[in-house]
Amino acid sequence: MRITVLGGGPGGYSAAFEASRLGAQVTLVEKERLGGTCLNWGCIPTKTILRSARIIDDTRRAAEFGLHTEIATVDVDELRARKEGVVDELVHQVESSAKRLKVEVMHGSGRMIGSKSVEVTTDDGEARVLESDAVILATGSTIFKLPNIDHEMEGVWTSDDAVALKEIPKDIVIIGGGVIGLEFACAYAAFGSKVVVVELMEQVLPGNDKRVVKLAQAELEEMGIEFHLGDAVETVERVGERMRATLRSGVVLEADVVMSAVGRMPNSADMGYPEVGIEMDRAAVKVDEYFRTSVPGVYAIGDLIGGMMLAHVAEDEGLAAARNAVAELKGEQPYDTVCHDCIPACVYTFPEISVIGSSRDSAKGNGIDAVQAVAKFTANGKALGEGESDGFVQLVAEKGTGKILGCQIVGPHAVEIIHEVALAMYHDLTVADIAHAVHAHPTVSEVIKHAAVDAAAKCGL
Repeated sequence: MRITVLGGGPGGYSAAFEASRLGAQVTLVEKERLGGTCLNWGCIPTKTILRSARIIDDTRRAAEFGLHTEIATVDVDELRARKEGVVDELVHQVESSAKRLKVEVMHGSGRMIGSKSVEVTTDDGEARVLESDAVILATGSTIFKLPNIDHEMEGVWTSDDAVALKEIPKDIVIIGGGVIGLEFACAYAAFGSKVVVVELMEQVLPGNDKRVVKLAQAELEEMGIEFHLGDAVETVERVGERMRATLRSGVVLEADVVMSAVGRMPNSADMGYPEVGIEMDRAAVKVDEYFRTSVPGVYAIGDLIGGMMLAHVAEDEGLAAARNAVAELKGEQPYDTVCHDCIPACVYTFPEISVIGSSRDSAKGNGIDAVQAVAKFTANGKALGEGESDGFVQLVAEKGTGKILGCQIVGPHAVEIIHEVALAMYHDLTVADIAHAVHAHPTVSEVIKHAAVDAAAKCGL
């Protein structure tokens, strides 16, 4: 029972490790370091950078806490070294897990050349063909590059350049007001850059609840970040030592750096997927609920299949795909699926944001009679004591039954406390169940309980 996993990010290595635990011989193919975008260029380095940014922000506010100190300043080399140290440690842990679980790691560029055949070209140009009983595709995503911008031009950045920490620009224009754009806007504003964000849609964080967006933008504006919404960058040019971005509205912005942060797209180009009969949805690989592609024995997960492009989603999908692949190789039926409606999405700005499931508007749009309950951190002792009282917990539930449909949190530790709601949704608990659970005092998670008490009353429970 031999399985090849193509791609060594969180989805790929999770699939490889699980398949090995279940008794398969596994080869994990990765062209760079294990960990993929998340460990090397995404989740981990950005959150490490944001931790440094938070310390700077805290020193600016020290007087509010009766403390007097100088505002922390940035040593770019030391900041970069710490970030790289954190990344290196986590990559080392993944490599150690691969050895412990006897997963063969092959470094090189892989592509499908047959229904169960993967050709791997190593850095020295040697080609090797891997024949397997099943293949799990986990090649992730790549940065989407706007066609009207020369990304090779000096002074034009992507998220990879921003996370490389070569310099802290005096001013930076960020194209894109989604998660990536706002997190980097937050970090660089804290580091002292003048930040301008240009977003094509009429709001930042497109698709999110209006209450969430309104507060998030207001807090970022307090950091000095400027927004141009409902606008687009038409041209970017280098003028002397500076960059000039001309917007559709006619506004001209000048900065040291123009950063493109308009999102990512599935990494499927030149991988041989359509050629071997794998059905595609534009750049994404199409799968069924068990992560099977249109080619028997070939599975696909993570950013490659579109949807929620999040590391923890890829990880859960990787586990499911591995279990299903092993089951089918044993002649059994696939059984493992992923409840995407119960997966939280997080934004690590100041304050943090986390959302799960539906907003009241989207629930009503789907014909559900939904109620909404809001509890604010201004009434929470822990949040007040920490000086982080801006924000709220917003619970959405089905009227009558109390079934939890979604939750939106803006405020302290939002990315941590959302999991109580995720667990409740996964196990079909109601807002009354959360309301009846005793929450420790003082904790910020009490705000979830207060929202649940209100929601339960509105649901008639």
